[in-house]
Amino acid sequence: MKAVLVVDDNTAVRMVLTDFLTMAYPTARVLQAENGADGLALAQAEHPDVVLMDAEMPVLDGFSAAQQLRQSDATKSIPIIAISSGASNNELVSGLRSLADGSLPKPFTADELFQTMAGVMSKRHVVLS
Repeated sequence: MKAVLVVDDNTAVRMVLTDFLTMAYPTARVLQAENGADGLALAQAEHPDVVLMDAEMPVLDGFSAAQQLRQSDATKSIPIIAISSGASNNELVSGLRSLADGSLPKPFTADELFQTMAGVMSKRHVVLS
C-alpha cells in the first residue's frame, strides 16, 4: 500500500495536507507526525513513498530529521518535500531545502502541492495511485 508522511507541528497544516492528499490519492495512506522525532520514527517504521516535512518544529527540527533519514540506508531514498513559511530563510529552512527533493512555501494551494509532488515523484519514479 502506498503512503505519504506529513510532518508538521501545526495541526491545521497537517489536516489540510491530509484532506488534499486523501482526495487526490484515495488509496494511499496518509501518516501524520507533529515533530521531527515522531516523523523520523514513522518514516523508519513505515517507509512512506513521500515525506512532506516542515523545517521548524519542536523536539527535532525538519533539517535534523531529514539528515537522519538521508544517513540511513533504509530511508535515504525516500523523497522529501520541504514545506516552510515563504518568509523563512533561516539555517533550518535552508538546510532542509538542501536535503529535499523539492520545496513548497506556505501558504500553498492544492495545485501547488500536486505540481511539486508530481515533479518529485516523476524524478524518483514514485506512483501513489
